[in-house]
Amino acid sequence: MNFILENKWTFLIMAEAIFWISIICFLLLRYWFEFKKLSIAFFILFIVNDLWIATMGFFDYLNTGKFSNYQLIIVIIIVYALTYGKTDFRKLDAFIQKKVAKWKGNPIPELPNVKKLSGKEHAKMERKHFSIHLLIYIVAHVVLVSIFGLSDQLTDIHSIWNTLVTWFEEKQPHFPSNNIAFNNLSRVWSLILAIDAVISLSYTFFPKKGTSKNTSY
Repeated sequence: MNFILENKWTFLIMAEAIFWISIICFLLLRYWFEFKKLSIAFFILFIVNDLWIATMGFFDYLNTGKFSNYQLIIVIIIVYALTYGKTDFRKLDAFIQKKVAKWKGNPIPELPNVKKLSGKEHAKMERKHFSIHLLIYIVAHVVLVSIFGLSDQLTDIHSIWNTLVTWFEEKQPHFPSNNIAFNNLSRVWSLILAIDAVISLSYTFFPKKGTSKNTSY
């Protein structure tokens, strides 16, 4: 494991390469060559690779005793996999399935399990996705703040607005914990969460209009 930690960036790049190779091989074998059983092996490789990335981040933290940019990148990868990764993969899977069928001159497959939602159904789905994102955000912050401790500057807060402005302007933020790398992650993640909230909740007030045809992805 020491050799892997000494070359952790190389192994992380290799893991990202394996991530894309496993997805491409899975889709090609499943839809172009129609080797569905063999394609499952690459899907398993995809899952194992994600677990390997998380393991490298965990052992690197145990080895260094601090939260660095290396763990920051790994956390971003894992959070994406837990939030939007599954949905994006389903969309990609449906898109490739239809494209391959079209290229091979086969009938375009119907995908009844992946339908386009509109109105209240779509707004409900968006709120559900945002709730999952928010829950992961809260749990991650509680865990990491408990590890690193709350920022020493919390006692100096007199205005929440001024604190937020300073937090986003600082090159090295000192909030919410005493770890700069985690604070950078928190700042970027908070901005993404805010954008996600605006987009997701906007469908509650401005529902997505349905199409006249009952189509699917």
